[in-house]
Amino acid sequence: MKSRALAAVALLSAALTACSGGQEADSKSSAKPTTTASKLSALAPVWQPKLDAAAEGAVATCQTPSSDACAEALTDIMIVVNELESEIETPGRGPYRETTKQIAKMQVATDKYVDEGCQGDPAADDPNSDCWGISAITVGAATLGMTLITDDLAQPK
Repeated sequence: MKSRALAAVALLSAALTACSGGQEADSKSSAKPTTTASKLSALAPVWQPKLDAAAEGAVATCQTPSSDACAEALTDIMIVVNELESEIETPGRGPYRETTKQIAKMQVATDKYVDEGCQGDPAADDPNSDCWGISAITVGAATLGMTLITDDLAQPK
């Protein structure tokens, strides 16, 4: 059981590392090699629904941080977050300062979840466990949506 939990943590870590490594950005950049006006439009209308869909039910699912279902929910959220980060880094796009700060908080929480070995560890479910920092991811997805809207409004027209 312990080796299966370690394998699952390694899988989560690999998935998150791959996403932050820009693999999604590469496939997008090959599909759209030039920056277009539509690509530089507001991000919230496109990304808010993706964030909402990825985070749906995650707060309830992650009441048991050690569960595989929670790890899967966290992975789903962070895949969207990392894709959004790649979109923000598009050349010619204005700064998304608050969104970038929120993404960084979520990435720190993800690293801690993996480093602490939360998935599969019954001790992770203790309310005093460091694994409860995952709320920065589950609740953070909604916060990210709000900062994205705010940053969209602050973009030069």
